[in-house]
Amino acid sequence: MNSLFLSAGADPFAHLRRHTASIPAAAFDGVWATIELQPDSFSRQRFTVGVAVADMHGFFGFRLLDDLVKFDCLYGKDDVATVRSLIEAAEHALLRARKAKLPLNEVQFDVDSLSLGELWPTAGASVEAVLNRLYFDVVPFIPKEERRTRDFLTLDNAAVRRLVDAELRLIAGLAFERISTDWQRHIVDKTTQEAHALEFNLEPAGKAGNVISAVYKTVDRIELNFLRASRDLATYARLRTLMQPLALFVMTPPPDSMPQADLDRIENVLGEQSWSLEQQGFRVATSDSAKVLATDVWEWAAVGT
Repeated sequence: MNSLFLSAGADPFAHLRRHTASIPAAAFDGVWATIELQPDSFSRQRFTVGVAVADMHGFFGFRLLDDLVKFDCLYGKDDVATVRSLIEAAEHALLRARKAKLPLNEVQFDVDSLSLGELWPTAGASVEAVLNRLYFDVVPFIPKEERRTRDFLTLDNAAVRRLVDAELRLIAGLAFERISTDWQRHIVDKTTQEAHALEFNLEPAGKAGNVISAVYKTVDRIELNFLRASRDLATYARLRTLMQPLALFVMTPPPDSMPQADLDRIENVLGEQSWSLEQQGFRVATSDSAKVLATDVWEWAAVGT
């Protein structure tokens, strides 16, 4: 039978097989289950307070809720102590079972208020990676601050430059090409013949600047970004004998993107780095808005229209 959707010949799907590709197997295959808590034996209400993930050889890992602030709203601070003791009992039972090398489906809890959910297949990069993903996906009482850390979106220099460039095009129009430049360049020191690989993306006439990211979880990465960006600009200014102040435009994390303590650490580092560079003659502008940074770049470039 002839068909527009089937190949002629012995294999009716030959036209599709040319486009198939093998999918690499996941590094980890196993099963997972929720860890359930029923605080009141006379009520059917259960809460998912953790997850457990096991590999095909029987080893399992688990993660339990450790901040019970949301239970305060349901039971009050006095009764939350009972909930905490039950979660601690779950932890002891799971540790005991893992030490005895029991498979996940044979774990027994000491109290009827605790139980494991059904086992479901899962796969991923590792036990730890799957455990972390499932914990945030299925445990509903995770505090808001902890969930913020998990949902935080890192932006590297390339991503931040694209955001700022999009806003700068709207502001500068045709003058954009006189401000923005290719990020990567190799320059040879004519005196020492030493080659330098530099990275910066702003070069209006007689000036040099760089848009960089501080939208990272760790302060080490932010400090490294400042160090490399300032070093590259200083090297370029020396080789080209630029007289105008160099500039850094730094995108910062939004205020509600991470716990306040983490945000405070980042703001402290930004303040220290900015102050140090300003003492060296740099102009430093920071903002969590691409539009604000683009406006700062436009004012600094002063290329006119």
